Amino acid sequence: KMDKYRLVEEKVIGAPGFDRSSADAKPANTSTGGTMEDICVVRITPQAKPRSCITTAMNILESGSNHVELRAMGKAINKAVTIAEILKRKMPLHQITTLSSCEIVNVYEPLEEGLDTVVNQHYVSCLTITLSRDLTGIDVNDKGYQPPLEIQPGQPVDYNTGKIVAAS
Repeated sequence: KMDKYRLVEEKVIGAPGFDRSSADAKPANTSTGGTMEDICVVRITPQAKPRSCITTAMNILESGSNHVELRAMGKAINKAVTIAEILKRKMPLHQITTLSSCEIVNVYEPLEEGLDTVVNQHYVSCLTITLSRDLTGIDVNDKGYQPPLEIQPGQPVDYNTGKIVAAS
């Protein structure tokens, strides 16, 4: 039983930018300082609300940044894909999707005498979706590249902004 142990260390190996400790502390974004690359990242967790992630990404794009990166691990991957599709329907965005995996190593210390330290290792899928307003820094020959969606006849559009409001 693991109730006699406490987690003392968690390492994410093989996935740069997927630090779970910072993702848990800030479920929607990293907009509290850091470099420009850090500010353009929206980390999506299973607990994150999709609406707040969409708002954060929209604010990043509207504040002058040409790109935003959506990052998710494990069970949050389907939520990241949904958020990316919603954003692509709100404005024309180029997309590059990268899928990888990383190893998570958890170290547990016993709370009682006589028990050994437990090390748990498992692999988790990692997804990075880069959305960009233009082709700056985008490789259109990348196998994960998707061009912006085209407005098709009969598709609902917000006539004040000329943007798509719903998918067909």
